[in-house]
Amino acid sequence: MKILHTSDWHLGHTLHDHDREEEQRDFLDQLVTLIDRERPDAMVVCGDIFDRPQPPLWARELYTETLLKIHDCYPDIQMVITAGNHDSKSSLQLEGKVWERLNIRVVGQVERNADGSVNLSRHIVPVKDGDGGLLGYIIAVPHIYDSAFPVLSEEVPQEKRQPYFYQSLLDEAARQNPQGLPVVLTAHTAVTGSNFAGHDFNNYIGGIDTVGQDTFGTGYDYLALGHIHQPQTLAGNGPAARYCGTPLTLHFDEHGNHGVTIAHLIKNQQPEIQHISIKNCRPLLTIPQEAKPFNEVIAEIEALPDDEKSYLRLHVLLNGPMPPNHIVTIQQALQGKAAEYCCIKTELPEQKEDTKSSQPHSFDPDNMPAPLEMAKIYYQNQYHEEMDQEMVGMLEEAIRRVQNNNEKE
Repeated sequence: MKILHTSDWHLGHTLHDHDREEEQRDFLDQLVTLIDRERPDAMVVCGDIFDRPQPPLWARELYTETLLKIHDCYPDIQMVITAGNHDSKSSLQLEGKVWERLNIRVVGQVERNADGSVNLSRHIVPVKDGDGGLLGYIIAVPHIYDSAFPVLSEEVPQEKRQPYFYQSLLDEAARQNPQGLPVVLTAHTAVTGSNFAGHDFNNYIGGIDTVGQDTFGTGYDYLALGHIHQPQTLAGNGPAARYCGTPLTLHFDEHGNHGVTIAHLIKNQQPEIQHISIKNCRPLLTIPQEAKPFNEVIAEIEALPDDEKSYLRLHVLLNGPMPPNHIVTIQQALQGKAAEYCCIKTELPEQKEDTKSSQPHSFDPDNMPAPLEMAKIYYQNQYHEEMDQEMVGMLEEAIRRVQNNNEKE
């Protein structure tokens, strides 16, 4: 069985207020071309199809158009799509009823019977060839919060419901699979030991929750993962487990070769895994890689080719505050160019040895210095040099205006 594994499309994503429709449309065109060329038996999309639960209309239209294009060029392909934590699970689940007519299985939520019990069989998708021959199975599991895994047995405590759920699905698949055909298990979660580079998980209270690979049980041949944007095959002696990564870079600190994965699954053998790069028609660039003073950075972006499409983050070495008109200067430097400005990343010069151990200033509340003097002290501590006379004059004028307004009141 040959599958195309992809995830984390994040359709509708914006980057510093820039609409990324052009890039996402170009990626999906590449995906359709790739499927037409590779003719995989199945495509698995492991969550975060959209960037937010209520995506813009163009993102929803692009999603629909792409599934129809794939079906039109290769009607025999089995598509399996699961919801991620960014998706509206109920919306995907509802739309899935229609998509099943086109050999597309969409799983937004845990599948249940009319009496509310979990329908394990509905999560298990048989994959067949063009003649109807059975090739293997895909166990489609959407994103589920750790505390929300369903109760399959009252005897199983809450902290063990997650591994019990996965193993129950695998056991059900084994009952349907006496031939021992390949089994793919999907999950949208963070696995312990993964490379989280580019994810700002440090801002989560307590960090990011992860699960060990043993949580997913035994009985699968390939674990198709979504949620982590860095493409990677997890280390370990068990079955192959892989994050295909996001096909397009979403943030400036995401690095690596983004794309999709092709996995060839052969009975009783380790899968053959192939990473296929996706070209970003508007890449995210940090200029320069090593921080430089603002004027030197401006010179570098002025030297960019006019027709080179990109999103720019400027990397500025601060020897003082940014020039008051720095945004205007950047816009002038980019005039007539295809590059788009996004943001500035700043760095301070390395502190001199004699200032590294200095303690921040503290003031006696009953004997505070004048505002201008406090500003000079702060500037000295921040930039390790004296405030220039132009800025002193600007602060003096600002203080004078505030004092005049206070006197009028």
